[in-house]
Amino acid sequence: MYLPKLRELTEALRSLFSAPYTTKFPKTPHVPSPNFRGYPKYYAEFCVGCGTCAQVCPTGAIEIFDDLQKRQRTLRVNYASCAQCGQCQEKCITGRGIQLSNQYSLAVSDLKAPEVFNSVEKELALCEACGAIIACHDHLKFVKERLGAKAYANPDLLLTTQMQFTEVTPVSVKNRLRREDLMKSLCPKCRHKIVVKDEF
Repeated sequence: MYLPKLRELTEALRSLFSAPYTTKFPKTPHVPSPNFRGYPKYYAEFCVGCGTCAQVCPTGAIEIFDDLQKRQRTLRVNYASCAQCGQCQEKCITGRGIQLSNQYSLAVSDLKAPEVFNSVEKELALCEACGAIIACHDHLKFVKERLGAKAYANPDLLLTTQMQFTEVTPVSVKNRLRREDLMKSLCPKCRHKIVVKDEF
């Protein structure tokens, strides 16, 4: 009968002289554990602008904005809609383009404040025939490095290699396709048109 009382008394004394399990946030900053899932953050040196993070985001917190005039793609994550699920980090093709940080507190009065968003900007590669988006230049470089010597069989990836060593002036959109345009930066549709026209 006295044994349960002694056990409870022992637990009370142990908790009295042990460190608290909770933190004193917000009086003192909370230090999360290394595996804590906070808000995602872009790392421009590793992100290739492929947009996989936006495709797998279940809440639609990541948006893609393409500016064809500036040849620029902007990927932006909205922390007000983010659920910190980690899908963007898990499905990132480089594994380091977007990573979860230790930031977890979003105490703002305006949901359009700059600290609510995190973004990265990438240069776009456009089709020289129709002006459509092919991919980001960093994405083409990533694919080229993964393919190795096989990348030289693709004219777009060959031009990407050339741009790393010399300056290549982009050509304006043309009104018709010719056979010599095969060695230009083309989208799959325009390249298919040239091959079919040349074949038949």
